[in-house]
Amino acid sequence: MRRYISVLGQYMRISFASAAAYRADFLMGVVITLLGSLLAPLLTILIYSNDAEIPGWHFHEALLIQAVYMLCTGLCAPFFNNMVWNTMDHVREGTYDLLMLRPGSTIFITVASAFSLENTGSLLGGILMFAYALTQLPSPSLIDVLQFVFLFSMGVCMYFGFMLLMAAVSFKWVGNSRLPSIYHSFSMFGRYPGTIFPRGLQFIISFGVPVAMLGYFPASAILGRTSWEMFAAALSCVGFLLLGWGVFRRMIYLYQSAGG
Repeated sequence: MRRYISVLGQYMRISFASAAAYRADFLMGVVITLLGSLLAPLLTILIYSNDAEIPGWHFHEALLIQAVYMLCTGLCAPFFNNMVWNTMDHVREGTYDLLMLRPGSTIFITVASAFSLENTGSLLGGILMFAYALTQLPSPSLIDVLQFVFLFSMGVCMYFGFMLLMAAVSFKWVGNSRLPSIYHSFSMFGRYPGTIFPRGLQFIISFGVPVAMLGYFPASAILGRTSWEMFAAALSCVGFLLLGWGVFRRMIYLYQSAGG
């Protein structure tokens, strides 16, 4: 375990050094993504400022869902987002062998080597919104906080599992650049209360592709609104992670390099 942490630390230092080499570009990117993330709840602000509301949800409760979504996706993005693009490029150029030859788990090397500080502004925006929303709501109990941490971690598992699946597809379908965009668009359902959607769609975002775990479910937990569906959806998140891990390993086994 210590060796894996050391390897990840080396790749993180490389990413920090790259950002430091182009400080202005990096800082500008952080500012732009930070401002973009803070504009994300604009629709919610417009709804509540016009004497309307999402049924059953006060303004700061709805804002909390979006903050948790930004916090989860912002935390996952540096570790997992570039994995899809890096895998796609390596397979296209026939250089994925370089990752396979390095000592250790190939999946871990794939994830660690893709670490990037892009979208750091989204994480900062999520932290700011989360802190603000919590100060405007009643203090959660210890059990609510523990349930939040558990469901939040399940959201991370789902995110990682889906990124593994998309990266695995790159071994057979190299030109799948639209797939991450489709996933990102679909994941946006997780930033709104699931109760506003039809029951069929609620089932899909809870158990089929559980993007509700990115925002809606963890936020509900910290508000003391847990239900059995949320913990059942956690099984779906673990299933997504295991499926992504298994498919990725299978694709590595079938990989034939540039001569295949």
